[in-house]
Amino acid sequence: MGVAGTLLSARPLGYIVSNSVSGSSSDGVSESVSVTVVNAVATHRELDPTELPPLYEWVDPDALDALFAPTRTGGPRRGRLEFTYDGHAVVVDCGDEVSITVDGSPVVDSVARSENGFLTEA
Repeated sequence: MGVAGTLLSARPLGYIVSNSVSGSSSDGVSESVSVTVVNAVATHRELDPTELPPLYEWVDPDALDALFAPTRTGGPRRGRLEFTYDGHAVVVDCGDEVSITVDGSPVVDSVARSENGFLTEA
């Protein structure tokens, strides 16, 4: 239960998304990793995110957000998660920067961490 309890109590990681496909940003709106994954797949498929099935049918969005949330001491988490969402291979890489690739193509990249645990355009 220790891991599950930690995952359930973690706050979602918010950040400003840089969309490398269109070169636009999300106008400074913070998004969780799970919302950004849905937006990345929608961008990759040239669809509106509402046209995609719910992410929770493939992966738990709260757990996904918790995996990349800051540590208890406020430090950054590092890791890589690979999963399939609606037939697409999704990879979330989290180090000093965060990148999201869909089917091997970078869709969200150059997103760096700030001092408060949020991420901003690099």
